[in-house]
Amino acid sequence: MMNLMVVDDEHSAVESIASSIAWREYGIGQVYKAYSVKEALQQMAAHQVHIIITDIRMPGLSGLDLVSHIRQKWEQTKCIILSGHASFDYAKQALKHGTVSYLLKPVRDEELIEAVQQASVQIRLEGEKQQLHQRAMYSVREHLPEKRAELMKDVLLGRKFAEDELEGKLEQLEIGFRPQDKMQLLLIRYDDPQPTHKAFRLMKYAISNVVEEIFSSSYHLCHTDDAYDDLVFMASPKQAQSEPELLMGRLGDRLIHSVKQYLNATISLSVSKTGRFPHQVPQLYHQAVSALRKQGEAGKGLHLNAATSSQGASLKSLTALYEPPGLTTLLEAGRMDDAHRKIDQIFAELSGSVFPEHVYVAFHYLAAAFSYMAHREGKQLSDVLGEQYQQLLKDGYGVSLRSLEAWTRNVMQQWTERTQDSGQESGSTLIRQVQHWIDHHLGEDLSLQVIAGEVHLHPVYLSKMYKQSTGEGISDYIIRSRMERAVHLLKHTGMKIYEVGQEVGYNNTPYFIQVFRKHYGLTPQDFRNG
Repeated sequence: MMNLMVVDDEHSAVESIASSIAWREYGIGQVYKAYSVKEALQQMAAHQVHIIITDIRMPGLSGLDLVSHIRQKWEQTKCIILSGHASFDYAKQALKHGTVSYLLKPVRDEELIEAVQQASVQIRLEGEKQQLHQRAMYSVREHLPEKRAELMKDVLLGRKFAEDELEGKLEQLEIGFRPQDKMQLLLIRYDDPQPTHKAFRLMKYAISNVVEEIFSSSYHLCHTDDAYDDLVFMASPKQAQSEPELLMGRLGDRLIHSVKQYLNATISLSVSKTGRFPHQVPQLYHQAVSALRKQGEAGKGLHLNAATSSQGASLKSLTALYEPPGLTTLLEAGRMDDAHRKIDQIFAELSGSVFPEHVYVAFHYLAAAFSYMAHREGKQLSDVLGEQYQQLLKDGYGVSLRSLEAWTRNVMQQWTERTQDSGQESGSTLIRQVQHWIDHHLGEDLSLQVIAGEVHLHPVYLSKMYKQSTGEGISDYIIRSRMERAVHLLKHTGMKIYEVGQEVGYNNTPYFIQVFRKHYGLTPQDFRNG
């Protein structure tokens, strides 16, 4: 309930308003009485008053003076003016001070009740609005670190922003640097293994706090995680530094020592050269990552100056991802051992890459292979890809290598168990042996007689058994494998067309071009040019 105060120098007027209306029926809990502005202000200081009904003309300070005091000190309190004078000047001043109503004496009870209810509604609406604002601000504050990390990851990965848009985001997220500010990147790798992912995240959180403690007096800081689950801090100096490299080096040494001393943990640190925010950030990041990857075998606890140890790296495609036979081919043939080895090769290459783009590309390659197999076997996509797939999609360009590998291994394990349970554990040992031999002899004579001799079977029997097990002829598999290998060579090598043809078993170049065009609808040269 709300509390009401009646202020008038006439005692009878105060008593009449306070006693003649059943205020509790209209949501008023307590009615206070005051006979001067001074007494009213004393009551206000002692009690919570939501609504005031005051006369204008009183000895000493007037009702308008009271309203002015209340507006300055108790902004949420609502005022209703009573006046015996229909003065335009009084009414104008009352409106200026934000009064709810301006009523003329003698006032009817209904008018007074309506004015009080109107004031009550305003108070409730303003209270609800304030609560919504407070909740919104709390939500913003609560998610501020997450939103900062998202923005920094976008910058790290080279997303383009209009300068005014970026400035607005930096100000909203209370990040202390602006476009064109000088900055350096600190890439921090946690070297010690942890038993659980939760323990790993907690340790990284603790390391981040140590970084803030050591660097925040000299630098504006903001950080994020990269695709390799390393910490990336962007550090912009708060003031000009005479020897910035010396300061950064000293603080870096202190960081490594403090993490070891207080957290009993080992980290490696790679510091980029100085660049401009945000357009030079991706280049600085690649330098720092490249330096750390190149020195990775030197041990733990490294402190590297990326500006002198690395000039960055050029983006290249992933060999393991596209080298035939592809993952889809291996899964389709039921060659699970080879498929697992393929996955091992992909993640071994990803772990040595300095480009988050590689992780993103690998995610879509793997998802496409698993989706194809789900449709081919009549399975629901959700059954094959699992719940974690949706989170990876949400992460998008920021998907981490750790989460991608965990998801891939899980899908592969479940797919292997599913094929074993259904009795399809890679078709048969013989079929796997045939396909494996073909994959490693694509440039040689792959006649049915030669292949049958390798597995010690009659050619006719081998052909029938292969067709029954896989649904296609051996020659179809040979052509598809040769074409996949040819595509890989055309994309990733500078070999001439005739050399590619010979590499995949076609010594007759025109015939190779004919087969390639029939398979892909393009000549090898058109494919390479396109």
